[in-house]
Amino acid sequence: MTTSPQIFHIQDMNWVDLGGGHLDKAMVTEPKTGMIVNVSYYPKGYTMGWHKHSCAHGMYIIDGAMETNLGVVRKGEFVWFPADVEMDHGATVTEDCTFLFITNAPFDIEHLEKGA
Repeated sequence: MTTSPQIFHIQDMNWVDLGGGHLDKAMVTEPKTGMIVNVSYYPKGYTMGWHKHSCAHGMYIIDGAMETNLGVVRKGEFVWFPADVEMDHGATVTEDCTFLFITNAPFDIEHLEKGA
């Protein structure tokens, strides 16, 4: 939780393994809204599978490419998913993906049996 201005030296932060090679560097959890900002990493071939969130969220691709149900999102591009929308995303089969992950509210996830 961050309550004062801060610079994050991302290169010096440790990765936290969220499972399956999905790594995360948590930076900001805004106390009033629950908004979060993290740097995340998917290894090539990793996918989240079909899921949805009650929060809206976006991902800015720092390096590599992300396969989504909307198409491939590449380095320098941003994808936004509104709240309660079914989605699937992960790294492409040929490239790892590092991205800035931003939510507008507290994060949750509901894994789904099938897609939209």
